[in-house]
Formats: sequence, C-alpha cells, structure tokens
Amino acid sequence: MATSKDRIDFLDCPNAELSNAEFCIVPLPFEGTVSYGSGTAAGAAAIIAASTQVELWDDELLFDLEGLRYYTADEIAPTADEPADLYLSRVEDRCRELSGANRLVIGIGGEHSLTPPLVKAVAKDRDDLSGLTVVQIDAHTDLRDTYEGTPQSHACAMRRLTEGGAKVIAIGIRAMSQPEDEYAKSVGLIDIFRAQSLADEPDLEQRLIAQLRGLTGDVYLTVDIDGLDPSMCPGTGTPEPGGLGWWQTLRILRAVLFENRTRNLIGCDLVETVPQPDTQINEFTAARLLAKIIAYAKAPSD
Repeated sequence: MATSKDRIDFLDCPNAELSNAEFCIVPLPFEGTVSYGSGTAAGAAAIIAASTQVELWDDELLFDLEGLRYYTADEIAPTADEPADLYLSRVEDRCRELSGANRLVIGIGGEHSLTPPLVKAVAKDRDDLSGLTVVQIDAHTDLRDTYEGTPQSHACAMRRLTEGGAKVIAIGIRAMSQPEDEYAKSVGLIDIFRAQSLADEPDLEQRLIAQLRGLTGDVYLTVDIDGLDPSMCPGTGTPEPGGLGWWQTLRILRAVLFENRTRNLIGCDLVETVPQPDTQINEFTAARLLAKIIAYAKAPSD
C-alpha cells in the first residue's frame, strides 16, 4: 500500500530505469477539445495517486504485480494556448521515444483525442495502419470526420485511425450519430458491439469473446472509461446511461490479453476519467482496471 512521498509512481512501485522497464506509464493531462463535461486533464494524476491503493496481488490469476518493472514518465502537459494539433504531435514524438521492443507504453488521459498519436507512436508504420486491430471500449464510436470545427476532436479519434487502415472492434457502444453509422457500414473496417445488444443477446458476448481470442497481428487497446456503466465512473467527459458491467469488462479484457497470446499488443491507453469532489470511485476504478490489464497481459497463461 502507499506511503506518503513527494513523487507518486504507478502502483507505488519503485520507478525502474526506462531501458529496463516492461511498462511505461505516461500521464497526459489534456482536455483541449472537450465538448461537454470538463476535468479530464486532472484524470491522469488522480489515477496514478489512486493506483497506490490497489492491491498488487491479483487474486484471480494468482499473480504478483509487484514483480514487474514500471517506469512512470513525467507528464506531457500542454503549454498555455498550445493548439491541439501541435500538442498531439508532441505526444506522438515523445511516446515514440519512450517505446521499446520489450516495453509497453500505456497512456493515461486526458481526453480520447490522445489515442491517434499514441497509436502512431508505437505502430510499425504511422502512415499505414492496415495491419493493426484497435480494440475500443467506449460508449461512443468516435467516428466523426470533424467535431466543433476540429478533426482532432475526441469525437474523431477512431475515424483518424480507420483512415490509416486500422480495423476497430468497438465494444460497449450506446451513442452514435447517423453519419457515423453510415461511415462504419461503408468503410468495412469496424465491428460494433452495442452495449444493449450485449445485454439482451446472451450469445453475442460469446461471439465477441471468440473474436477477441482469435485476433492475430498487432493489437492496440483503448479504454474510454465511459464504456463502463456510470455507477462505476460517474465522473467522465461525456457520460451515457447503461454500459458494460465490471465482470463483463474483465471477461472482454481477459479474452484479448490473457487468453490470446498470438496477438502482439503494441500499446494501450485509458482516457476520460474526471475526478469528483468527495469520492475516489472514478480514479480508483480506472486504476484497478489498468492493474487488471497489466495482469492479464503478463501473467502466465499456461
């Protein structure tokens, strides 16, 4: 458990040397294109602080997270009046420097516009994403071409990636515009698993689980915390009723991370957490989810 100290490192584990780290945790306090609720800029620091209260023994997998090596990077903060496109370009450049062949970069946001530069930072070819599958947990498809005057909006994140050829498996969706629906059907790269359908059709989750277990090639995982039911994360930029339950979310993550070791996980992010007064439920849920992601990715599966 946590002890008081000036610097807070992820999971309260000693900060490894970057060259020796298995996981590089990158705080990204950015909310430059928020369109409803604000406060995501404070999410990264709150999640890292909450992570110091997460148990390091994963009782599901009988796996000790303390035995792994983490590097908690300095936050990449926007400067005053910095345009979104310049900041996001800077995030891409820095995360490319932080990435490594045996090191997984995990971006903690901040808003969902951070995902495209994070993906491009760790992809084999930033301009050709055709060999990549993005597993997206989210309430929204984020497939708009532009939103509120910018193509860098959080509402456009998956559109930017599919334009580069990436395939997307979108899970937990329960809000999208008609143009987004039309784009998803026309481009042929997007599988949408709506939250209501997953709740109403028992066989659908099993089909999703089978699809995730069967993924091959490069995979990037992006988790918008609003993909979960808002009882677990009421503080988020654009909340939606309904959503994935905790155990359902873990079954999904377990399928792609623990039960599938043929895929190549190239990166991960968790975005859109907004800390709220007088409660830590938002940031603790996010921190616990990150710990489960790491455990599923690293625990022996045999």
